[in-house]
Amino acid sequence: MRKKNWPLLTVIGFLIVAGGVLFWKKVTLLQLENLDRKTTLEIRVSPTEPFSLFYTHSIYLEPVIEEFRIKDETILLEGVRTKSPGVMEYYGFEEVKEYHPVSKRFDVINLKCGTGERQGLIVREKRIYLSEIGEKGDRIRLRVESVPLGSYLFDEFIKSRHSRENACLPVGRGIQGKSKCLKKLDSCWSLPRT
Repeated sequence: MRKKNWPLLTVIGFLIVAGGVLFWKKVTLLQLENLDRKTTLEIRVSPTEPFSLFYTHSIYLEPVIEEFRIKDETILLEGVRTKSPGVMEYYGFEEVKEYHPVSKRFDVINLKCGTGERQGLIVREKRIYLSEIGEKGDRIRLRVESVPLGSYLFDEFIKSRHSRENACLPVGRGIQGKSKCLKKLDSCWSLPRT
């Protein structure tokens, strides 16, 4: 009788360990949330992934790149890159050089969507324009979120099944308690504009 119980106990033990891994292991997401249209773009990143925010300075009309790194589920500004002396002076940099190291930590970064494709994120060499999730004047919130691996895999499985049908799909993690629908946008997931 004991030999018959071993396979069952092995399966139960495996399920307990797998469940623990799916619950305790976290997946880090970089989340761009349009506060005016209730749409979200989530990008899976590593817990220490570098990324950049690029834009054209509104006063000097010169390009600026802010370089960030995810650290301890927050956003760490590591430096600002620009060639414009006016922009350097605006930010209080005294030296005239292209890169200025900075160390500032943010839980959330609030942005305002501008016109065209002059502002967005660079994650793993891919440009993601703010215009993909908003229109001029929309308020965009950038933050880091960690979710359990099991929840992430379940959401990805559901999204992949429904993306083939190009259907609108309700998602459990709603923004401010409201239901939302997902639509695939390149390799990221976002909410369709309504």
